[in-house]
Amino acid sequence: MNLEPRTSKPARLPVATVLHLDRVLGGDPVTEGLVIDYIGERWGAASLFYVPPDKAAKILRGPADFIRGLKRRKQPELVF
Repeated sequence: MNLEPRTSKPARLPVATVLHLDRVLGGDPVTEGLVIDYIGERWGAASLFYVPPDKAAKILRGPADFIRGLKRRKQPELVF
C-alpha cells in the first residue's frame, strides 16, 4: 500500500490553444507582463498553458475586452 500523498498536476491546455492565446494577447511586452501577472494571481497559472480551459475560451472569444478589463484593473491611473 502506497501511503504517499498523491499530487495532481494541473491540467494543461493544448499547444494550439496556447499559441492562439499568445497570438491574440501578445505583441506588447507590457501587456504580456500584465497578462502573466493576472493569470498567476487570479488562477494560479504560471503560464498560458495553465489557464483554466473555460477561461481560455472566454478570452479567445473577446481578447480586446479581456485586455481592456485587465488594463483597467492593473493600471487604473491610465484611461482606456
